[in-house]
Amino acid sequence: MTIGTAEKIRRIVEDRYDLGAFLDAREIHGGTVNTSFKVTISGSRNKTEHYFLREYNPLSREPEIRFEHALLSHLRSSGFELASVPIPLRDHTTYFRAPASSPELKTENFWALFDFLKGEDKYTWTNTDLTDGEFSSAADILARLHKHGADFKKPPGSDRGQPPIMHFLPLLKQNFSDFAETTRKSRSAELFQNHALKIQSIIDAGLNGQAEYEGLLKIPIHCDYHPGNLKFENGKGVGLFDFDWSKIDYRVFDVALALFYFTAQWRGEGAGCLRLDPFRLFLSVYQETCNREGHVAPMSPLELRMLVPMLAFANLYVLNWSVVDFSAKADADDNEHYFFIRHGIRVMEWIEDNENALVKAISGAD
Repeated sequence: MTIGTAEKIRRIVEDRYDLGAFLDAREIHGGTVNTSFKVTISGSRNKTEHYFLREYNPLSREPEIRFEHALLSHLRSSGFELASVPIPLRDHTTYFRAPASSPELKTENFWALFDFLKGEDKYTWTNTDLTDGEFSSAADILARLHKHGADFKKPPGSDRGQPPIMHFLPLLKQNFSDFAETTRKSRSAELFQNHALKIQSIIDAGLNGQAEYEGLLKIPIHCDYHPGNLKFENGKGVGLFDFDWSKIDYRVFDVALALFYFTAQWRGEGAGCLRLDPFRLFLSVYQETCNREGHVAPMSPLELRMLVPMLAFANLYVLNWSVVDFSAKADADDNEHYFFIRHGIRVMEWIEDNENALVKAISGAD
């Protein structure tokens, strides 16, 4: 991080917030969408305090930031303590515009300061070898997140640009169709084109069966619930972050997406499978926590029946990120994107070939 960036952050902290004197800022690497910093401040009575400063992606929309901040504030006020909340500025708002941290960019981006979560960043979305205790803790946290977020009401002027999953399927279909027709020579495109018809058939099945999903529970969902967005301490999850993909959608989609993220095997002989033991454990603990905590009931028989197709949609939802990213970048790393696209195709085929085993695992976890 440059001296100029550190000075920008110092001015942000001292001119916009009533928190104390700026001491230090360090960039937090690992994110793929936003730019993040750990900011250290000398607060009241010279106590050292740490905060999380986010510089949003230049494409971030203000209504989405409003939605994220309102949801986080609601969660904290309802008793969910594991997510950080935005720190109010002197004018009592929770975000602002300021010049980009990168000296190469001449734009203004949205920024926000949050309290800093304790715990260790142990995993990523592709490094998912959690202990049984950590799997259980993650499932428990997701259930409690759903409980505490269920009564959230969107404030005026806040919303997510991305529609709910069943209304997002047509866009997936268009993105995948465009990629299947690309003339760009690459391993990634060739691999995708060889499986494009099967991918489109899964989407078509979802589009033709949308009526089956009517009436399923819709609540605020995290929509990016993976091990890399949790912090751990002593074998338990102690912090949850990255709510900028959150939206109102089917609860079963959030559970399916979490099961995909937490149980898909990325490497080795079983690459592309969903590991059924942690799958059963995660789902069982989720159901048990919902039953124990109340307010949001365990997933219904209809939700459980729709879990397998939602797993297929969740996999394609994540595959779409790789396809769109590769298509948008003329200099995209073909080998890197091939790895992610191959994973998505392997998972797609595994779900189709192991539907009976998944149904049995779901039944055994309920």
